[in-house]
Amino acid sequence: MTTAQSNFSDFAENKTIFVSGLSLNVTESVLYGTVLKEFPNQVLNVHINKDNSHDTSIAYINMNTHDSAAQAISKLNGTIIEGRKVNMFWSLRDYKLRTQSETNLYVKGIKKEIGQQKMQEVFDKYGNTLSVKLSTNEKNESNGFGYVKYCTVDECKKVIAAKEEISKEIGEASFDIVKFEKQNKSLKTNIYIGNIDATVTEEQFLKYFETFGPIRKDASGKLAYKIVLDQAHQKNKGFVNYENVEDAQKAISSPKTGVLGSGEILIDYYKSKEERKKEWRNALFEIKNNVAGRYKDFNLYINTGKNHTTSDAEIREKLGSCGEIYSLQVKYYNKQPTEVAYCCFKDAQGAQNALAKASELGWTINKFMTKQEKFISQNMYAQTAYPINFFNFFQMFNPNVIVPQHPQNQNKEKDHRKKSTREESRKPKPIAEKQPKVEKAPIINEDMKNELGDQLYDYILSLGLYDEDLTGRITGVLLESIEYADLKKKIDTKSPELTVIIKEIVENLKKIQN
Repeated sequence: MTTAQSNFSDFAENKTIFVSGLSLNVTESVLYGTVLKEFPNQVLNVHINKDNSHDTSIAYINMNTHDSAAQAISKLNGTIIEGRKVNMFWSLRDYKLRTQSETNLYVKGIKKEIGQQKMQEVFDKYGNTLSVKLSTNEKNESNGFGYVKYCTVDECKKVIAAKEEISKEIGEASFDIVKFEKQNKSLKTNIYIGNIDATVTEEQFLKYFETFGPIRKDASGKLAYKIVLDQAHQKNKGFVNYENVEDAQKAISSPKTGVLGSGEILIDYYKSKEERKKEWRNALFEIKNNVAGRYKDFNLYINTGKNHTTSDAEIREKLGSCGEIYSLQVKYYNKQPTEVAYCCFKDAQGAQNALAKASELGWTINKFMTKQEKFISQNMYAQTAYPINFFNFFQMFNPNVIVPQHPQNQNKEKDHRKKSTREESRKPKPIAEKQPKVEKAPIINEDMKNELGDQLYDYILSLGLYDEDLTGRITGVLLESIEYADLKKKIDTKSPELTVIIKEIVENLKKIQN
């Protein structure tokens, strides 16, 4: 191997091996024994980091010397442990160096009989390899392509120049070595298609979307598209990744009715789960701001009367003709709807029509006011009701009215306190018992509500019963109708009661849609 002179300045001193692809059944003693068998007295320690959310775990092996670590990687990379092929690379602590792709190579057209150890041996001849990985399937069989990371750009150029020599050892006719380039995430080429008829086949799906332009191929040469059945709605949904941004734009702007089945399909740019959650939070935040700001004067308090529980559907049916309703919320108590609701219209005319219709319906409808607004209004009324002293006000009209005067005590109060003597001052004073501190209730801010909303969204989505749009609506209703502390406790303990509440909300939402 050559001495590395690159961004990896501490490479010559590195003694740590990073291991990935380990089965969850592999223990530290098993991994330690596997390495120790090949390199006696060279292993310092082994640490496995397990994460139950993944089907594999990672590990770190510290060797005595850099050379022993290099030999272990060359000999054990691709070893089968507990039925799984494991990858062994140099451990890089610096995140920027670990993720930079200047020295990454993509190798395709590798013979299927070539294993990872042979691939490691071949590429080690041309420089210091930080990682060598051969892609394999579930049966640990080669997929015919892999990735290599070197220390320097010069080493990469050297390998690319020796492509023909390397091909003779491990390559097929289609063998090639190219610089690996990450796809630019800012270029939107990936689209999502929903509401596709269940009768549409994969061939029909592919044939239609190929008309807009070439579809990107993955590392194995397969076209980057997918169509699956959405069990919740008995509809197909799919994904297509184009090579060009313009082709993706053409697909999105194309006709959507009757092209794949009889219904209207939905086409939009693909968004990650985090992007969808952020979009939902922003929409919810915008609604709250509009109700409190832009549409504040059109926000109404509705009381349908005692012994009459109202619903979203009833309010919309009775007041829908008054104007466009921007938001509507029924007040809940002990998980049951009450006679109180809050309705916000989009314009003043709608609010005025609703106020005028109150007497016809026998409801109480007033302009909604916050607690602070009510307090200010009541104070202003109290001040304007009696602008001067009550008795003085009536005395102007009847001077014979005698205003009672309260007698004033001119004598100073006697000081009954005893004068402290020197002896009393020397007496030890009793120590007052410390009162236990009363913990104040935590202040609930917007970030805490957003975090709770994220927890609810993930939990409801994990049930697998509702789509993302309905999940967002359910989350909004829960946040608005249940106290923060109560809701937080239910989601932390995964209370079965929460599932019952969610089902009730879904039933109410279905009634509204009908």
